[in-house]
Amino acid sequence: MSETDFGVGELGVALESNPAFERGGVAVTMENVVRAETAKYLSEETLKSGPNRFRHEREGIQLNAQTVIRSNFDMIYSYGVFDGAAGVTINVPDYEFLQLVQVFDENHVTLDVVTPGRTAHISPSDITHGGHIYLFMRTQPPSYDHDGMEMMRQRQDSVTVEAESARPYASDVTYDLDSFNALRFDLLRRAVEEVAQPYLGFIESLDDINVPQYQMVNLAGWGGLPVRHAHYIPITSEDARVLAGDPSSVTFTPPRLRYDDGGYWSMTVYSEDGWVATDRFNTNSNRATPNADGTYTLTFNPDDPDAPNPLDVAENWNGLFRCYLPESPEGILDFDKDFVGNHPILPLT
Repeated sequence: MSETDFGVGELGVALESNPAFERGGVAVTMENVVRAETAKYLSEETLKSGPNRFRHEREGIQLNAQTVIRSNFDMIYSYGVFDGAAGVTINVPDYEFLQLVQVFDENHVTLDVVTPGRTAHISPSDITHGGHIYLFMRTQPPSYDHDGMEMMRQRQDSVTVEAESARPYASDVTYDLDSFNALRFDLLRRAVEEVAQPYLGFIESLDDINVPQYQMVNLAGWGGLPVRHAHYIPITSEDARVLAGDPSSVTFTPPRLRYDDGGYWSMTVYSEDGWVATDRFNTNSNRATPNADGTYTLTFNPDDPDAPNPLDVAENWNGLFRCYLPESPEGILDFDKDFVGNHPILPLT
């Protein structure tokens, strides 16, 4: 294994160097593919940073080193694999901006989402498989200048995690490399073609598993939050001109979110395979300019340099509209239905 090979390759494929995989291992099926995907990333992070330690992105995700599919570029990520065999305590101090510490296990069951001003304890009985948990922290900078990013880094460092044991993670199963990558690729394709519904896939209990949404969603958007904490609306079009990258736009009324608590919406556009491939690929409610009536218009590949909120898209592109801190699950699902049904992306010509 090379110095920079941590077992996850280009576009998120599992490599033979990943300790959770080998050729001829346990066949990967719809029953265990989410667990295998999570084992892939837990193994990768353990190789990078060991147990019980956060690895912070200090400048945000680098476009030339994307490993998590459909990553969010609005907030800065921190990652860590913690041994939960004897319990883990997570403390997040007060913060006026958005900060979320998502805690999930090998089944990608979200056990808790710790927000500013909270202390949470994860006991071994909370974990639905194995003995380790993945902590996925998102921290919003006050601003993206030097001072704002430095404050964000201090915020990252202020979060404390205490684990009572420190075993390095090792998957209890060694998965077959080829069947995993083949099924993973097929699920990524299906997630786009069948329009996966994230609120059905990001779960807080094994009782919530919905096949095939659970598999499609967690393979296409691994690390996503359950709907009461965030909602993700896949954005695509059936218009051949839009998919070809012709100038297009969409106009909508913003969703009802807990903006006073740091909630916000964002749009990020990706390539057909779910990776950032253009220069202007993201905007959000903190940066976008509203129309006079309070609606927002996003334009894709505009010819007009003065077009509102421009984004660049690749051929056969898709996007993800993120809504953080919905006022209610029911309200954000109603917004989703209206957005998808009544606000298509239309060519500008």
